Amino acid sequence: MINLNEEIDNSIDDFDEEDGRQAYLAFFKDSFPFLLCPTLYRRSDDLPVLNWVKVKYSEHAAHVFPDHQGVYMFMVSFENTNLPNNSYVMYVGKAGDVNSNNTILRRFMDYVNPSGFRDRPRIKKLIKYFSEHLYYYYATIPVGQSTADVESTLADIFVPPCCQRDFSANVRSLLRGIRIT
Repeated sequence: MINLNEEIDNSIDDFDEEDGRQAYLAFFKDSFPFLLCPTLYRRSDDLPVLNWVKVKYSEHAAHVFPDHQGVYMFMVSFENTNLPNNSYVMYVGKAGDVNSNNTILRRFMDYVNPSGFRDRPRIKKLIKYFSEHLYYYYATIPVGQSTADVESTLADIFVPPCCQRDFSANVRSLLRGIRIT
């Protein structure tokens, strides 16, 4: 029986420099597909007032995270004086809900410990390749209010490339039709 992984590795070795560069770029294009849609942005009218806190992923040890439920986003931002402000929403999530006692603190720690994202290949790639440019934004949600509703609204607005199931049913169905999720 042939070793498929070995065969693929040998085939990659046959790439010339240009093929290798294109494969490298395709890896990121395919790992983080983006969809920006002005109509989906209109869902922002459905959000409660959110007070966002920004924490650089690589500097999280100096931050005190709240022990409260809420929503969060991972965003990539290339901060450089030669570049304008920029950011890319890569993932939206929730910590806790009406039937869960999870907190922003505990949820963030899942992303510091590799076992917390081992079975999530897009998150694993996000942290591996962008940790120096990665920012964690969070907003607390009062106990008793649904974080899931806010999470799905945020996911619908931004269609983050690392989200796969956190959309509203309507948007999730549309995304399946164009093979995004």
